[in-house]
Amino acid sequence: MPSSRFHDGLRGATHLARVTIQPAALTILDQDGAVLALWPLTGIRAAPEVDPDGVTALTARDRPGVLLVDDPLTLEMLRHAGLRLPRRHGAMRWRWAGLAGGAALVSGLGVALLTILPQWLAPLIPAAWERGFAGPAEALIAGSAARCMGADGQAALIRLTERLRVAGGIGMPVALAVLDKPMVNAFTLPGGTILVMRGLIAAAGDGAELAGVIAHELGHVAHRDSTAMLIRALGVSVLLHAIGLGETSTAAEGAASLLTLAHGRAAETAADDAALAMLTAAGLRADGLSRFFAHMELGPRRNGPETPGTEAEAGGPRAPSSLNWLSTHPASAARREKTARPSAGEPPFTAAEWRAIQGMCGDAPSEPTGHGP
Repeated sequence: MPSSRFHDGLRGATHLARVTIQPAALTILDQDGAVLALWPLTGIRAAPEVDPDGVTALTARDRPGVLLVDDPLTLEMLRHAGLRLPRRHGAMRWRWAGLAGGAALVSGLGVALLTILPQWLAPLIPAAWERGFAGPAEALIAGSAARCMGADGQAALIRLTERLRVAGGIGMPVALAVLDKPMVNAFTLPGGTILVMRGLIAAAGDGAELAGVIAHELGHVAHRDSTAMLIRALGVSVLLHAIGLGETSTAAEGAASLLTLAHGRAAETAADDAALAMLTAAGLRADGLSRFFAHMELGPRRNGPETPGTEAEAGGPRAPSSLNWLSTHPASAARREKTARPSAGEPPFTAAEWRAIQGMCGDAPSEPTGHGP
């Protein structure tokens, strides 16, 4: 049975652990063999003394956690690997086990607070600061892709966004841009900027589906979810730095985290509810969001320029979904059913507007797929 203990330093958790030695690293495993941590041997440090109970405390440079070892065989294995470990003698000036437990408790409480405080702090952040983070994030998302400048399509999207913003009572101005990228996704940046990828427009079955996605992203704007997520990402880094377990992220690194972090389930549900409320208050049909979820569960349609022709038909081949909207907005059948609404209300776009939106990146719009605008 494992006799060592590992305080992970992140969640306040303590694990019974065993260790294995590779040529250049120490691997810490739990009782089931799952990897808890991988420490380079060259960065491992030991407490200067063994505590009165015979426990040796080990830490690793720039890695969270404390490993407490009292098994003589494990200690000899570590010494044989070249680690300089103290022999048991004298009383320690402090108990490393207590110190590790205290650090784990403090860090655990800090992480718990960081799951609550960011949503409360986000509305207090000045808009100018938020927009400062939006620039690096957009650059990372866009890469070499340009904004699509089709004037008629952009005008139609602006009219829809403004109509929904007013209906939803969102006080800050909202900007929406389409990027010439094939990924099926959309991003909400701090400061009220929504980026819609060309691939998402191509995957939408009709204008109501696209309007549902835009309304959902406006729900994230209303709740300042992207700013809260950025605060959370930066805050965890600052917390780890403060207790000596990590380095502080830069603003650019925090902005980059927006590309990889998904909103929590509660934020997604709230954005869904806000989207449906906005669409209904604006007098627009609200059935598109649920139908878009259904399409994404099957994989987005290849109705963009990469595979023109009959594959745009409903039921045709589907594109891989690894870069689709659900990768950052995870859905389920229950969520799709919860957002289902009748098709009552005005269409968000005229037929001409929808064609202009489909072609605003310079692509010829696909033939109708059986859904109205």
